[in-house]
Amino acid sequence: MTELLFVSISEGKYMHRLPSAFEFQTSAETLRAHHWRSYTDTYKGCEFECQYCLYKGPGEYGRHVQPVKGSIPARADLGIVDIGTTTDPYQPMEADQKITRSILEAALEIRIPLFVLTRGNLVLRDVDLLRELAKDGLVEVCLSIITLNEAITTRIEPNAPSPTERLRVAEELAAKDIPVAFHVAPLIPGLDTPENLSAFGKRLAEACGSHVFSAMLGARKPYWKPFYAGMDAIADACGSFETFERAYPRDFDFSRDAAGTCDFEYALPALTPLRDGVTEGGATYVSENYPFLTTGPLENGIYRWKLPTVYDMSSWVQARGGVVEWPDFLDWYRDFRPSDRLVELVKSLWDNGELFLGTYLARQGTGYTGGGELMLPAHHTLVAKRTPVA
Repeated sequence: MTELLFVSISEGKYMHRLPSAFEFQTSAETLRAHHWRSYTDTYKGCEFECQYCLYKGPGEYGRHVQPVKGSIPARADLGIVDIGTTTDPYQPMEADQKITRSILEAALEIRIPLFVLTRGNLVLRDVDLLRELAKDGLVEVCLSIITLNEAITTRIEPNAPSPTERLRVAEELAAKDIPVAFHVAPLIPGLDTPENLSAFGKRLAEACGSHVFSAMLGARKPYWKPFYAGMDAIADACGSFETFERAYPRDFDFSRDAAGTCDFEYALPALTPLRDGVTEGGATYVSENYPFLTTGPLENGIYRWKLPTVYDMSSWVQARGGVVEWPDFLDWYRDFRPSDRLVELVKSLWDNGELFLGTYLARQGTGYTGGGELMLPAHHTLVAKRTPVA
């Protein structure tokens, strides 16, 4: 067994441990659509080698993959733990290492709610544990997928299972009463036509019946040139390569220490048909960049332990009617048991006007009220900050 599975204690008993955990909501960007209290990674690097990955370095990311080092005692107060934030928990190495499986075992024993994000079909190996977790509403499996066009995915997701395979996995999990969602990330303008995006969204909704997340492509300097070369190679398979080039120029501005996203004028024509297709298919759509496009709250199951997103916050303010001041908001927010560090972050964003970017709330004095003009967010997204869980 890997040292991350268990640590022996007195009298031959064992205590479950998890890979080192980090706080998730640490910026305005992560507050927009992520409910997770913490996240953990099972591996360093990823064998799937997706060319657009925010955490992909210049050349060695998929060549020296290894289990992460360090661990913490498994605790119920970690809230919803996201597995798969920066590397895939079901990449091929997991078949031997079984670190992800050990997390599922710990979660089942200690009742830790898990959000498992993957492209890997190896997740089917753990159906036994996932079914037991699902009986108590302690798990959701989210399949990451960017298009159904395999002429594209074979080039820019070279070692990942095909979209058809991922749909099959999702349907097998759902058939066994395991909650399933999809993550369209990155959503790349021009990759598909609007008609294909709508059909794509509907197909995902029909396969999961729950909800579909999406996030715009984040452009980062370390991998931009090789990624663009990969996009050049699939230009003929794209819906409109010219749209991609306008949305993400070759000389993209990398002045921020973050991942840049395209301007709203290019994001909206991609987001809207995807959202409409998801809605037509009977699922909830969740936009990670623009909360106003989200079509409903996520509740029950693992979301009983959620942290509220900007969408949840703005919906609550609008439902109150009139101007909501910080003390009233804080009374509601405290019910979700945020850390003191997170409360300080939210208060700072409340004060400087950043908290409700991407919503229709309007600033009024020191408070906020509904019915304002849409406040568009800045066109960037931070990569995950390594803020250890206290």
